[in-house]
Amino acid sequence: MLAPILLAAYLTCPTQDNLIQTQTGDIPIILSAPHGGRTPIPGMPERQGNGVSKFVAVRDERTDELAELTSKDIERDIHKRPYMVAANFERKYVDPNRPANEAYESPQGKPYYDAYQQALTRAKQDVQKRFGAGLLLDLHGQKAEMDSIFRGTDNGLSIRHLQASKGPQGLDGPQTIVGLLAAEGYPIIPPPGSTAKEGKFDGGYIVQTYGSANGGTVDAIQLEFGTHLRSKANIEKTAQALASAIEGYLRAR
Repeated sequence: MLAPILLAAYLTCPTQDNLIQTQTGDIPIILSAPHGGRTPIPGMPERQGNGVSKFVAVRDERTDELAELTSKDIERDIHKRPYMVAANFERKYVDPNRPANEAYESPQGKPYYDAYQQALTRAKQDVQKRFGAGLLLDLHGQKAEMDSIFRGTDNGLSIRHLQASKGPQGLDGPQTIVGLLAAEGYPIIPPPGSTAKEGKFDGGYIVQTYGSANGGTVDAIQLEFGTHLRSKANIEKTAQALASAIEGYLRAR
């Protein structure tokens, strides 16, 4: 099981809210799942999105499950675990993939937002310290192409270190996570080798903040999985494919 961040220090209620879960890893991979949570934040009103551009409050169904299944598959295969940060709370209360001024509307949301960002910061710092470099995969869901995966890097900005060290193929070459998923038959948008710009799923606040756009040696890629890939019938297969791609990428580093 993932280890919960205990938020009692932030909250006035006497009980501890286990609405964010973290896992310390043994490999230089961080899995982030900010939008899969199903639990209401006690006593907090839902966000209305007033003044927020591109306001979204719906859940990215089963992305938290995808992160956890992928972690378990990796651990089963190579006896090591990735780092993980997953939100159990509903996105309609707090959105960790937005800057703070767009992420929550009630002061009650601040502790949850801060805790998610702090967990990612710790994971990134630990990966850089222990491994020298690493990769954050921010897992999301989309309905535009139900059998496809959109990859987002803020049009290359969140993988500056990776591209400087590996060149253009550092993102989607045959031994990368994107390339290995494509080789397994998963349609990737934009496809490997394409010079097309990323579209609406080009990467949000998390990849922009925790990738290498502003320096550092941890890169970040947003992966938007289609609805069919996250269905009950396919989620385990998708997780195994992602786990296998991560394992292949690590072997080739």
